[in-house]
Amino acid sequence: MPILRLGLRSLFLRARVVLLIALPIVLLLLSAVVRFATQGSHADAAADLISVFGIGLVVPIVTLIATTTLINSEFDDGSIIYLLTKPIPRLTIIASKAVVVLASVLVVAAIPIGIAGLVVAGTSDGVAVAGLLGAVVSGAAYVGIFTALATFMKRSILGCLLYWLLWESTISSLISPVKWLSARSWGTAVLDGVASVPGRHPGVPVLYAVAATLIALVIGIVLAGRRLAAMTLSEV
Repeated sequence: MPILRLGLRSLFLRARVVLLIALPIVLLLLSAVVRFATQGSHADAAADLISVFGIGLVVPIVTLIATTTLINSEFDDGSIIYLLTKPIPRLTIIASKAVVVLASVLVVAAIPIGIAGLVVAGTSDGVAVAGLLGAVVSGAAYVGIFTALATFMKRSILGCLLYWLLWESTISSLISPVKWLSARSWGTAVLDGVASVPGRHPGVPVLYAVAATLIALVIGIVLAGRRLAAMTLSEV
């Protein structure tokens, strides 16, 4: 519990929380605009909004900010030293941070995405629920990936940002096989697989997307825990 409280304080008592709050507000405002401007299938418009802006932008940015804030800020202000001097398994420290980040992704990204789906399409075709589930899947994968990158890299914010911009946003869009190794594609696959929107089909199987997400999350946390265990106080 002390680790969780420290993580929540590090995340929500910093200026970056303004951006975390602003993103879902923009998403909800945009969903209202799409609702009143769309002619034709609201379900299709909702799926496009969730896929492009929700899973494609809000989820990775929220996860990136939350992950790097929890890890970088505690190195910067020295609070990580308090944790490292305690008889607490390093894996427990990292796993606790991951729990906080996952909770923030659920509250700040996934739930607003589900609400945006309701605003645009109501309950038709299950888009709102599918969007929420897709955001959770994509966010969980990003938590594992960003946690590992933030722990291993000194310039973790830049590293995570480059990974997202180059691999997730560019390469996975240009080279079709890469979607099998893309957190964004896994979330979108769940969205398209769960929702009943004509013309939309998962890019990868839904079960594969969920399994790949769990593997990415677990491996990322384990690698970060091993990295933290190998650190000495002089490296902090």
